[in-house]
Amino acid sequence: MDRTKKTGVSVVIPSYNCKKILFRLLDSLKKSNYSKFEVIVVDNGSIDETLGEGRKNYKWVRWIDAGEKNIGQTGAYNLGFSYANKKNHILMIDADVVPDSGMITKLVERLESDSQIGIATPMILYLNDKNWVNQAGSEVNLLTGKVTIGWGPKRNFLKAKEVQGSGTVMLFRRELVDKIGGFENWFLCYFDPEYCVRAKKAGYSIWYEPMAVCYHDQSKDPKVWRPRVLSRAYLLGRNRTLFIRKHGNIFTYSLFLPFILGYYLIEAYKFRIIPKWFELIKGSFEGYNYPLRKSIKIPLSR
Repeated sequence: MDRTKKTGVSVVIPSYNCKKILFRLLDSLKKSNYSKFEVIVVDNGSIDETLGEGRKNYKWVRWIDAGEKNIGQTGAYNLGFSYANKKNHILMIDADVVPDSGMITKLVERLESDSQIGIATPMILYLNDKNWVNQAGSEVNLLTGKVTIGWGPKRNFLKAKEVQGSGTVMLFRRELVDKIGGFENWFLCYFDPEYCVRAKKAGYSIWYEPMAVCYHDQSKDPKVWRPRVLSRAYLLGRNRTLFIRKHGNIFTYSLFLPFILGYYLIEAYKFRIIPKWFELIKGSFEGYNYPLRKSIKIPLSR
């Protein structure tokens, strides 16, 4: 790639009481072989001196204080997007990720290989098991709302391909963000697949690029990650319903609730989590009445 003609990249990172892993991410970004990028950190009211230490030790980073009230991951991303250079592509990345030095370069190359590609996503490996893929894009079922993540041995995900969705790390073409806006403020579950569906409806494709590599500081042990997922049972139920309300058709929407009640009951019995079934069901019902808002428009760079 001709460095003189590079498109800039604005890296947006939300943070909340995670300075240790955040600073590790910033140190990794500093080693990137892609020279034309800026970093924007949106702090969500941390009380662990993230802002103070960050501003002192990482002066090349733009630090945005979201205020004392936690505006959520989606709110932080949207706020960060609004500060991004209006000519730049936008890279969203979670604080618990460690990117390879060539990740940004390979994502930009994939994004700019075809003007119809709106989103490029990397191979996301586990930090503690670098031969196992944590995410390699995802497939989204608009009938059931199920999101199936590319997960498994690294050898199974060595080819670039078009996917239906992604999360954790995504590079957005700037014109896509200008066209469809920011994330829905649903807080946590389903905001990233929802955004990918909107991107595809707007005529853009989403590509998984295995030459772009990063590492996710998460455990693949169900005993570790399942409690975290179950702690969000209400939000998972509510937002899955919202997702189908917004993107499913009348037929799928009418069948969704009976299907999901049975599906959740089977899963709850299978994993012996019956109490969480009630939270899932409560969220699912409330998702039918929760107000759907228009997509958040992102203002040009501030």
